[in-house]
Amino acid sequence: MSPEPETRAEGHSPLVVREGPDAVTVLFDRPERRNALSLEISRALGEVLDRYTATPLPLVLRSATPGMFVAGTDIASLKARTVHDSLGRVNSSLFQRLHDHPWPTVAVVDGAALGGGCELALACDFRITSEDAQWGLPEVRLGIIPSAGALTRLAALVGTGAATDLVLTGRRIRGAEAGAMGLASRVVPADLLDTALEELLGELAKAAPLAQRLAKEAMRVDGDRHRLVDAAAQALCIATEDAQQRLQAVLDHTR
Repeated sequence: MSPEPETRAEGHSPLVVREGPDAVTVLFDRPERRNALSLEISRALGEVLDRYTATPLPLVLRSATPGMFVAGTDIASLKARTVHDSLGRVNSSLFQRLHDHPWPTVAVVDGAALGGGCELALACDFRITSEDAQWGLPEVRLGIIPSAGALTRLAALVGTGAATDLVLTGRRIRGAEAGAMGLASRVVPADLLDTALEELLGELAKAAPLAQRLAKEAMRVDGDRHRLVDAAAQALCIATEDAQQRLQAVLDHTR
């Protein structure tokens, strides 16, 4: 099998992008800083999201170096931020764009997913973690708070009680506990991360891309509007040739 095409996101970017038949994989490649989020990484990831908005493939985020994910936000760059920079909400905008990406998004976590790294994973649809990976939002121990959307996303995943525990203590948890509380989608030994990812991508490949996209959008509608959006999305899906063929296949007992 030929290797997947591999490119740097832009010039000497700290991101490597691999385009495969089943997914677009983004590799964080800044091991000397344990892939800590910097303005450079945030901008590069934003460019990747722009580039693949129209590509109906899952987007996978993981480290180029085993035993790592994203160990938070670069403290030097964070300390240098002014009030104006913070209100500019660079990471908040990036994570919202990742959350709103039209196709399935997957974070593969080994090592540390702390602070900004945890927030990055929370913005994805799926989180595959190794049993011993470290998860946490330690911002309160640094005199700041998780301010890029993690507070609401975490509470939606694990409930207000568990979210309050993690946020107000700033404590770290292992991947196994993250899975037990619903923070992680799948928990496996570190040497089975690739297998778990392949299995998930195989399941995602069975679905119609348009249906996945519309389902994602419909799930994010608040209040009573969801019924109208659900109906409209269903009507759009049923009208496609793909849906008609899939439904007919069921009737013909070929699936």
